[in-house]
Amino acid sequence: MFIICVSLFLCGSASANDNEFNDSKSNKISEPSIKEFENDPSFIAYRGTLPETIDQKWENSIVNCWFNLTQIGPSYSEFDNSIKNVASNNEMLIIELGSAYKEEVNDSRIDEIYQKIEDYCEQQEGIDEIPVVFMWAHDEENLPLPDYGPQIFDEVKTESGFITTRGTMPVITDANKKVEWEETAGNCIHSFRDDLQPYMKSSDGSLTGYGYNYRGYIFVAFDPKSLENVNDSIIDEIYLIIDNHCKQEGVSEVPVVFEWRGEAIVNLAPAVELDVNESGDTNFSDNKETIAGNEKTNQTPGFTSITAILLLLSLLVFKRSA
Repeated sequence: MFIICVSLFLCGSASANDNEFNDSKSNKISEPSIKEFENDPSFIAYRGTLPETIDQKWENSIVNCWFNLTQIGPSYSEFDNSIKNVASNNEMLIIELGSAYKEEVNDSRIDEIYQKIEDYCEQQEGIDEIPVVFMWAHDEENLPLPDYGPQIFDEVKTESGFITTRGTMPVITDANKKVEWEETAGNCIHSFRDDLQPYMKSSDGSLTGYGYNYRGYIFVAFDPKSLENVNDSIIDEIYLIIDNHCKQEGVSEVPVVFEWRGEAIVNLAPAVELDVNESGDTNFSDNKETIAGNEKTNQTPGFTSITAILLLLSLLVFKRSA
């Protein structure tokens, strides 16, 4: 009997040790929006506290903190070498860690990363206990970029929500050149964000977001509820602003796709795409759109599935070099 008890104790201890990190994943998770992340196989952990009421002020603070982290603040390596992407869905931050670090990441390391991010966001935006979801990133090799060229515009024209295009798609087939193009597009987006603010929904405009799509173009999203306010004149006006800023970055006839998107999109950092909406409108697109993945947006819709969120993250991800 003694041997059996000892054996059960040892087995229980071993099981507890094996599941210690997994158990931490449920740390303070009660909100449905966070529970949704927990059900995803890429989920690692959750830290922070989500407020009972998510208002525009909160969303603006989250997006601003995200933007500072990805575009203004220190490189990701200063927080931790494992960080590959930083995204946001307007309610919380989403930190993607490289899968190569799976053997090294544990509760202690997650806590250290979170503390640095919390300190930074509290200093920048006054957010205490900022909610952060940690996920494993989809490595680039698993998300091959398509060849860029005129055929991309042809594909986009058949997709739902499409309005029109402006500019010319560059022809790029070299992988390194694609990355360079994404970085250039990210700088371009960053340069025109202030001039597009008056057009944002948060400023009583019709735009719900904008960013970079992994297929090589910048996207601009209009609220479907503003049909009467969207016409060729306003599209040309917005494109002129974007094109003028992009020319300063060395890009002529920058490719832009105008589309309908009801939810604001989230911004992420380049590496794939960068979307910047300063008002709390976060751009999250469907095809790797964000600074941390492939397309960036400024407001993230309430996705009904984690798969959609991850795809958006990939699309909205602008990878930031360490």
